[in-house]
Amino acid sequence: MSGPELTWRRALGAGSVAIALLAAACTASGEGGRAVTITQGDEGCTPARIEATPGEKLKLVVKNESDRDYEVEGIDGMKLEEVVVPKGRTREPGYKVPTEPGTHKIKCYVPGGPNTIIEVVAGSGAAPTDDEESGSAETPESRSSDATVNVELIDWAVKPDVPTVAAGAIKFVATNASADQVHELAVLKKADGDAFEPLGEIEDIPVGVTAEIVLDLEAGEYTLACLIVPGEAGSTEDHFKKGMTTDFTVTD
Repeated sequence: MSGPELTWRRALGAGSVAIALLAAACTASGEGGRAVTITQGDEGCTPARIEATPGEKLKLVVKNESDRDYEVEGIDGMKLEEVVVPKGRTREPGYKVPTEPGTHKIKCYVPGGPNTIIEVVAGSGAAPTDDEESGSAETPESRSSDATVNVELIDWAVKPDVPTVAAGAIKFVATNASADQVHELAVLKKADGDAFEPLGEIEDIPVGVTAEIVLDLEAGEYTLACLIVPGEAGSTEDHFKKGMTTDFTVTD
């Protein structure tokens, strides 16, 4: 593996974020639906394709049979909130397939390590809908902050305007300055060894777009990174492996 392995644990810094995630989870609920098994192994996830019926409810039985923590989440417009699956454990998120035919994508991955894009294909000859293809940077409702960090995302680097900031409510303003690549900004706190704790992210920022997120950060060592993988947002590259990661410090 060419990059640090990330151990996943979501810590949300704003009440508005929690409300947004709760609403999205309700929208994506497939409680009581057909069970579909996803197996996470040392080389990636199986199956790569799931056949479904438009409007069908699915219970995704995600089994982690590897020696690393995995994450699954919907990408490119699929409304499936991220779920952390620790090694040796099983998680069962629900997902309600949209009523129109389409192809919906799940990212099953260890950042900097194995990754698989699983397609949920609903309807004969289904293809991505216009909403899924358009891409957008959806961010939580703005709130007050103690400091602002402007971050430029380019191919292939993450460039904050300051390397250090004091603890508190920190606003990250991320601008995608790439000519043709979609990027994202993830804020990761360094943990034991080479592990990280993800605290929040702005996903799928289109070229030329600026988006922001406010997170409550305590003193410590952090990493700012782009976690897009091949098959996500039209990319053919693992952005983390390409070098889109930089150290960042929060002081007392």
